[in-house]
Amino acid sequence: MTVGFRVVEAGIASSVQDGGRPGYSHLGLGRSGIADQASAASLNRSVGNSETTPVLETAGGLVVECLTRSAVAASGWTAPRLVTEGERIRIDPASGQQWGYLAVAGGMMGVPVLGSVSADTMAAITAVSVSTGARLKIGEARDRSLPDLIAVPPQRNIRPVIPGPHLERFASTALQGLTSTQWTVENNSRVGVRLAGGNIELADGSASAASEPMVVGALQVPPNGSPIILGRDHPVTGGYPVIAVVDDVSMSQALGAAIGATLSFRLG
Repeated sequence: MTVGFRVVEAGIASSVQDGGRPGYSHLGLGRSGIADQASAASLNRSVGNSETTPVLETAGGLVVECLTRSAVAASGWTAPRLVTEGERIRIDPASGQQWGYLAVAGGMMGVPVLGSVSADTMAAITAVSVSTGARLKIGEARDRSLPDLIAVPPQRNIRPVIPGPHLERFASTALQGLTSTQWTVENNSRVGVRLAGGNIELADGSASAASEPMVVGALQVPPNGSPIILGRDHPVTGGYPVIAVVDDVSMSQALGAAIGATLSFRLG
């Protein structure tokens, strides 16, 4: 390991994320991990890393100073590049995205917590501090040629969903309402994506019930009828009914959509 970067400006909701820590939900600890995995994977591949190698994730405004020569790729770039000591990089989300990423050859390094360096907002886990002034370590990288382009993941206009486990707690027209509405992202955090623009009608007396296990991508519907897509740092249990779950192929786009973006769903 070597010190690769110094944090000049911490930005908004900045952290180090990797593939997360699966297998601890029964202990009340979610998986966490990279929010927009497809976007981060494309950057990691471009610098020779595996898809879930630890990256820097931010909602914007993160600025780092390079302390060693490295191959890096960032959101919004068309190609990876070599940087040298003293160069500064600002990481912001690409257009229409909530999360921006910086991948470095060799990956971001830290002391793992239960096998992962991912920060978890719900569990208050911070394996690697991304505060102003922090020095960030990177791993060893093999010499390799860099591609001319970063392969950007395709965008889907309509995201497939799987019917949820609580359909009996919704009105008979609820699924049709979900799939016929163009939803707007009202808020997006690592815990969940709050949608607006429609109303999913609940059956009488079905607004809440005993808590049950929850999964990332579940579309929970609180009493106001506006669904919330559970994010990577979602609570592991919840009492609001789940009308559907976002399909894995569209999970990154759903969790990575910027505030103000529109989302549509179809049964798939």
